[in-house]
Amino acid sequence: MQSGYPGDSEAARNLPEHLRRWPGLFVYEGDRIVEAPAEDQAVARGYPHWPDKGTVTNGMRITIMTGKSVCNTGEEVRVIHVFEATEPGAEVYVMGPKPVFGEYVDDVLVTEPPPDVEDPWVPLEYDGATLPSPAVDYGYEITSYAFDRPGMHHIYWRLGPLQSNTLEVEVVDACRA
Repeated sequence: MQSGYPGDSEAARNLPEHLRRWPGLFVYEGDRIVEAPAEDQAVARGYPHWPDKGTVTNGMRITIMTGKSVCNTGEEVRVIHVFEATEPGAEVYVMGPKPVFGEYVDDVLVTEPPPDVEDPWVPLEYDGATLPSPAVDYGYEITSYAFDRPGMHHIYWRLGPLQSNTLEVEVVDACRA
């Protein structure tokens, strides 16, 4: 894993060790797993300093991020998903991309609901690497949305007791922009 930040920078020195590692961000291209587009990687690399992370619950949190808070009608908004175990004692399933369950847009569930299990952030089927916590998992699919209606739209992710931050996306009419 490479560092997400220059090793001698002030920002890197002030980060906890688990936030200094950058494992990369990956997507499916057909049946193959490839590096995510550079724009998505840039958003994900900003996680350590993202100002509005999800609330820590039982030493874990989920956060969503996007590179766009304002867009035109019909324009794609891509959402990056991050799971973080902030305290020792958990196992983090860092390989992916794994499916996103429990994502809401304007209070409507738009993905499959989370599995009805005690820890819905633990993959039901998994044959990959794990890391002991504290650790960060960027290994989730990227979701995308396009809004036809101008105005403010809200996106959030909920897995059992974990609730992400809420992204507010302002959509403007492309004809009037």
